[in-house]
Amino acid sequence: MFWAPDPYNIGGDPRPWLVLAADTIPYAGEEYICAGLTLSDLPDNIEVSDDDWIAGNDPEKTSYCSPWVLATVKHDAVAGTQGYVTTEFTHEIIQRSVEYLTEDSV
Repeated sequence: MFWAPDPYNIGGDPRPWLVLAADTIPYAGEEYICAGLTLSDLPDNIEVSDDDWIAGNDPEKTSYCSPWVLATVKHDAVAGTQGYVTTEFTHEIIQRSVEYLTEDSV
């Protein structure tokens, strides 16, 4: 995960992004396909539990991932590392994103 500008909130603070694909897309090393993170516990957001974090967790705050908030983030826009989550959590977000894109939502 890293911090980068939020294309949906022009002029706002950067937000953390979960990298879903980096090496398997065109322009590898220059951009990433990401899902947005938030502190909002909204329906369909997926909580990043303590077990999902490998590094970077703030125990004072609960983070959530929004699998429908997808963006291509340019490498030059990355403002800093947030942390790391498990591969299993990342795969869950990828699967949920695919469900939204293919209309196979649970």
